[in-house]
Amino acid sequence: MAEHTVEKIQSYDFRATLPKILRYAAIAAAAIIVLIVAVSFYTARSKPAFKLKPEHAHLSTDLIAEINGYERTESDGSTPKYYIKADTARTFSDNHQELENAYVKVYAADGQAFDEIRSNKAIYVPEAAKNFTAYLAGAVNINTRDGLKIETDGVTYTRSNETAETDDKIAFDRDNIRGTSLGATVKMGEKKLELRHDVEIETFETAEKKAVNVKYAKLNAANAMYDQAANSIELTGGFKARIESSGRNSDLSADRAIAWLSGNETSPESRDLTKLELFTGVHIVSSDGKTTTIDTEHAVYDKLLDRFELNDSARIVTVQDSRKTEIQADNAVYDRKGLRATLTGSAQVAQGGDYVKGDTMTVDLFPTEEIRHAVVTGNTFLKQTTPERLTQASANELTIDYASPDQLRTAEAKVNARAELVPTTVSDYSKATLTAPRAILIEFKGKGLLAAMRTEGRTTIQLDAPGGSPDAATKRVTADAVKTFFHDNGRDLSKAEAIGNAVLEIEPVKKAPEIYNTTVNAPRFDCDFFATGNNAKECVGGPAAKTVRTPTVSGPGRGVQKLASDRVIATFDAATKDLAELQAVGNGKFEELDRRGTASRFTFTQSDKVLRLRGGDPTVWDDRSRAKAQEIDWNTGTQVSHLRGGVSTTFYNGGAMGAASPFSSSSKPVFITSSEAVFDRNADTAVYTGNARAWQDDNYVRADKLSIFQGQGKLDAEGSVQSGLYDAKIKRAGKESKVPVFASANAMTYNRDGRTLSYRGNVDIRQATDRITAESADVFLSDKNEVSRTVAERSVVITQPGRRATGSRVEYSAETEIAVLHGDPATVNDSENGSTSGSQVTVYFRENRFIGSGRGRQNPNSRVKSVYKTADPQE
Repeated sequence: MAEHTVEKIQSYDFRATLPKILRYAAIAAAAIIVLIVAVSFYTARSKPAFKLKPEHAHLSTDLIAEINGYERTESDGSTPKYYIKADTARTFSDNHQELENAYVKVYAADGQAFDEIRSNKAIYVPEAAKNFTAYLAGAVNINTRDGLKIETDGVTYTRSNETAETDDKIAFDRDNIRGTSLGATVKMGEKKLELRHDVEIETFETAEKKAVNVKYAKLNAANAMYDQAANSIELTGGFKARIESSGRNSDLSADRAIAWLSGNETSPESRDLTKLELFTGVHIVSSDGKTTTIDTEHAVYDKLLDRFELNDSARIVTVQDSRKTEIQADNAVYDRKGLRATLTGSAQVAQGGDYVKGDTMTVDLFPTEEIRHAVVTGNTFLKQTTPERLTQASANELTIDYASPDQLRTAEAKVNARAELVPTTVSDYSKATLTAPRAILIEFKGKGLLAAMRTEGRTTIQLDAPGGSPDAATKRVTADAVKTFFHDNGRDLSKAEAIGNAVLEIEPVKKAPEIYNTTVNAPRFDCDFFATGNNAKECVGGPAAKTVRTPTVSGPGRGVQKLASDRVIATFDAATKDLAELQAVGNGKFEELDRRGTASRFTFTQSDKVLRLRGGDPTVWDDRSRAKAQEIDWNTGTQVSHLRGGVSTTFYNGGAMGAASPFSSSSKPVFITSSEAVFDRNADTAVYTGNARAWQDDNYVRADKLSIFQGQGKLDAEGSVQSGLYDAKIKRAGKESKVPVFASANAMTYNRDGRTLSYRGNVDIRQATDRITAESADVFLSDKNEVSRTVAERSVVITQPGRRATGSRVEYSAETEIAVLHGDPATVNDSENGSTSGSQVTVYFRENRFIGSGRGRQNPNSRVKSVYKTADPQE
């Protein structure tokens, strides 16, 4: 009982103090509310309600009127321009107004359609031509005449260009499209919405799905432009999208995109994303039980057709149950609904161990989006890889068919068809290749197994070098009919007969200017093979065989070689499997560029690159000269030729010697004979040895050795040199005549530069009855190959009938017929006029006189000494 009394007393005390507690709580709550209001007020004051243009930054603060229930209509005649309504309108001295709970309606030019803007407050600034600028803030809502709805916190509207701008976050909605952005420009007149930052757009297939928020696509980008007239949205700056439809989810990314919309003003409910165009760095990943990845630089996706148009490096990869199918092309149309891909430009498809490519390709797919059937055109190629071998095919057109995604059934190569069986491991056996102009059909049985190969048309069998040795060559035999025979082991070829328009082709593995591809045509070929390896040993072709050899790499001075003969014998090296020797037997004729040759037998050996001409007066010629000898060895690698036995050369004209000719006429032929000769075509030199003689008309040069340097314009003669190369003009008794000049020496050089003939060693020059001997002499010729000046030195002796002159140097001018003789002393003895000596004696041939002058170098005190003969008075 006592305890109960205490509890009651405590309850009464609490009730007594409760009002006091409630008062304190109310005071505290009021203080908190005041603080919140103060902070909100301060924040509101510190944040400007409107963002004014610079020209409106200093509006009047002089209030002149305030109206409640304000309405205003501006018209142009009977056509309304705009309508403004507000709960309160305050007008200032500069005619701008501040509006509360504003509503603005702006009419289109026809005065019918209009845009609506609502906001909590606004500033209205009138302008000329019934235009205005309105600053709107607080719960801004815009409804355009085209059904676009926009919500934001603040907007600047300009009537003159019908544009509303904001830097605040906006939300927009139009039919089945909605989105958000940070900052935007609404161009109502142009029907465009420019979204500035952090754009996110959602599309819905129907209004019903929109109502329950079942999106078809969500689009994100840095910025975007919604063109309502074009029904398109252009998104730029790191575009990304997520599409969810029919159990398939797709993620898309690109630098830029354009979303094309359906629907129009009469059926806005059908507005939906129907096409998506992606630009640069396009990446699409779709998942629906399998994963498909698309990469390209430009893509157009048609939603209704479920089709992709991919341009510029398209790549499609599908992974299904660990199987991978990869499709690539410059451009592709990927019809996902129709299970078809059309590829153009560098088309490629890889599936498991199979690979196919071509210029264009049409691919039908299994429901798993793996290859079922493909038609390939242009530069086609097929490869199937197994552990044992590669099966390859190529043609102008290729059709492949699969029994299942992992089993190739058939491959048919049409037009210029080619099939290869290649061992996957290096062995001593050659790769086998078949070619046919019409078709090759390859039939498979089971995974990676061949059933049969059939060809249509003229067939070629090719055998490649085992292991691809760089010194080996590929051999091909083509004919209307080909028969092959095997050794007893049943694995290796022993003999092949190619009958009817037969062709033997030899293509070395190594490529270089001095290495040639060889093609031999003959009515028939008989080939023998080495004991093992399917490698040819010798092939004999005839009759009337024709051989063509083409440089594997273009090079100066090298061209296509053609060789015709009665028979051709091609012998192959056992080690390298390349051509070792090629013989053209019977009536051989050869040509390369401007070079020609004939002989009874041509033999080419690969080891030294020498073509040997034997029998039937071997002869070679080009556009400059012709040469004949008993034996001619022409090194096709170095372009150096050796001629032996009765060498005879004809240069068609002096100019053909490259201005190295010392002869007078550049249009007449020059002939050269010798025992042997060496021609270097690359260096443009020719060396003749053994009784060498060159001549043109009556002019000649003879020596043990003649060397012609055409590029330098020089001719050297060595050993027992004799020449008659030029004429000299002499004038006697008023009469002018030409006389030939003959010279001999140990050596002679003609140099085009300066047109000089330089004689050295035991020089002896004769001109009619005149003669000069010396150790050296330089003869300077005119353009007409006439002597203009002669300089002779050391032990100079000049003799004429009845006169002899000696000295150490003489210089003779052909124009004046004056010779200036120097010596210690120079001496002239004349049987009629006496003699004279001195350091210099001048002889005037036309006047038949001479004059001595100067002092000797050894005896400077000496004088000119002259002895005159007088005639007997009785005579």
